[in-house]
Amino acid sequence: NESKMRELGVEKTAFDSDDAGAVSHEVAIQMAQGAKFQSDSNVSIGITGIAGPGGSTSNKEVGRVHVAVIAGDYFLSRRMDFGDNDRLDNKKSFAAFALRLTLEALDRVDENEAVVEEALNRDASEGSFDTSQLDPSSEEWEGSLEWQKSPRTVAEDIGKVDLASLTDWDSEE
Repeated sequence: NESKMRELGVEKTAFDSDDAGAVSHEVAIQMAQGAKFQSDSNVSIGITGIAGPGGSTSNKEVGRVHVAVIAGDYFLSRRMDFGDNDRLDNKKSFAAFALRLTLEALDRVDENEAVVEEALNRDASEGSFDTSQLDPSSEEWEGSLEWQKSPRTVAEDIGKVDLASLTDWDSEE
């Protein structure tokens, strides 16, 4: 957790929550946000999970991962439970899931040139958003980042959509 705070700017309070903790949407989003600004990129990924063999808790089993992708002003965070596989298989599953989620997020990015240009020219110090109003037990968070003149940004919950059931994860397309 210390490296997540030091390298990516994840807030210490993100680890303190009983419902959330280190393996949560909140931490994954903060990791993706930190990676975005540390690398000065337009797309970033945050992955936090329990690869095993240890590390599970009463409400978080081995094989659980939270992945967040930020692409431009859009973010998508999803939880997946891969089960009690060995550590290497879980890591492979986590990485494949993150790449698939990234492709999904990129497909959803607003192609409006003005929005893209604004995102490219934005000062990194403007980019933070409050995830405290979002449900930590949800399997997915999704929304748009609203860039304001003040240094605070707000992520709005756009409701629950079961996109996992709409995605053919085994498709070779």
